[in-house]
Amino acid sequence: MIALQYELTTYKKFLEDIAAFLGLEIIDNSIHFPEKIGSGFMKLIILPGDVEAILSHFRLNHDFLLERKKNDKEYYTFCCEELKEVTEFSMTIESDTFEMKEDGRSAMYLTSFLYDIGYSLKSNAIASSVRVLLTPEWVKDYLGFDKKEGVLQQYLELKTSGVLYKKVDAESALIMNELLKEKPGHSLLFYHTRILRLMDTFSNWLTEEIIRHPKTMNISAEDVARIREIESRITTDFSMPPPTIPELAKSVAISESKLKTLFKTVYGLPPYEYFQKHRMEKARLMLLSKKYSIKDVGYAVGYANLSNFTLAFKKQFNQLPSDLLK
Repeated sequence: MIALQYELTTYKKFLEDIAAFLGLEIIDNSIHFPEKIGSGFMKLIILPGDVEAILSHFRLNHDFLLERKKNDKEYYTFCCEELKEVTEFSMTIESDTFEMKEDGRSAMYLTSFLYDIGYSLKSNAIASSVRVLLTPEWVKDYLGFDKKEGVLQQYLELKTSGVLYKKVDAESALIMNELLKEKPGHSLLFYHTRILRLMDTFSNWLTEEIIRHPKTMNISAEDVARIREIESRITTDFSMPPPTIPELAKSVAISESKLKTLFKTVYGLPPYEYFQKHRMEKARLMLLSKKYSIKDVGYAVGYANLSNFTLAFKKQFNQLPSDLLK
């Protein structure tokens, strides 16, 4: 199992974290996986305007678990990815989980600093991706968001509407394959033009989706900040019960009913269901890391009674903790 948890600041730092974790050397802004780990590479590209991109194409001999933690620095990431020869894969973006077994997958999508993201990929799958780290100004200017509205608020509306995923079309797949062919001598212009074409395809689709989904949230930046503070409070320590709704409402000076409505709008679930889902997701990731016993994981997420933890885990994932470890 290769398991890495990180906070995204720059892709340069991300590549350094991966290299240090695996004991690999970065050469020409690239790392190559040796046979004992798998095959393939990750490559950092610095585009004009200091926009960073990571190109990845690899097959690992080990299960791969990657957790990106949310933070307070506003950014957005564009991803165009394809998975082949998959036996098992899951991706979780806060309350949304996508799972896949024995099939291929390709998608373009956008994520933000707001959410924890977890990737779990079984060994020997082929993973190919182009990822671009974007500032809110870039997203506002080039991805079709209304300049009079906050990027964050529009992103939340689109996520709530479930329209942030686009299947990779044939032309985009061809462009991605060109980008991921390791040939010496590719110029910055080669990478820049092709990555922009990928994002332009996604931008055109996203603009149509914005038009198709009129604004319905009517949520202010101040209210987003309040709800983010509440989310942080209930997910800081899973070993303890979360604060009550009255306590949370009082802490951010809004009514209990408004808190419930806003929280579900932004995060997709009521506060306690959200806490429980992420409590169990934390337990799942701890078990997948193979570093902890079931008993240790149960205690870590607040269960003094191991039977209660086992029942809660089975309710969430339709399998026992022991089944996950097999």
